[in-house]
Amino acid sequence: MNALDQSLFLAFNLPPGTPAWLVQATLAFSIGLPYALVAALCVVALAARPGWRAQATRVLIAIGVATLAGELLKRGVNHPRPVALGLGTQWQVHRADHSFPSAHATALMAFAVALGLAPVGWLARVLAVALALLMGWSRLALGVHFPSDLLAGWLLGAVCAWAVCRWVPPIDPLALWRRLMRRGA
Repeated sequence: MNALDQSLFLAFNLPPGTPAWLVQATLAFSIGLPYALVAALCVVALAARPGWRAQATRVLIAIGVATLAGELLKRGVNHPRPVALGLGTQWQVHRADHSFPSAHATALMAFAVALGLAPVGWLARVLAVALALLMGWSRLALGVHFPSDLLAGWLLGAVCAWAVCRWVPPIDPLALWRRLMRRGA
């Protein structure tokens, strides 16, 4: 932890007196977005046309691999949350466990990079990166992460997504299920 990390955290952390609507909107975004994205990807993976199903499945795999890697890294790096150091205002109730890397930043950047490597339009790519960056801001604003936690999460998420997209072929889960059922019958 360094002075720059702490200074940037304090610059982006929502101060006391922040309007309640902004705190509530930031909380809703930060807590709800990961679940909404995974739910939407699951719907696409199971109900869309075959090419989209395969790409959505690969994005889900990238998010899963990145999240697992982040949790393993978090267990090996003793990096406290701002609240443990008495810094800033904590708007989201969070246990004072290790914060490096940010799981939210890791998952959202894995989503953005995996989607960006899929055959989608430029608008989807820009929106995905914007969501990942806004997620990072929300974690600072809510007082639960330092900027270094976010940078590490974004890097880890990007590397994991790239690796999954490089080495895991697109998998259509319904086609795979049908193949497995034919073998078992």
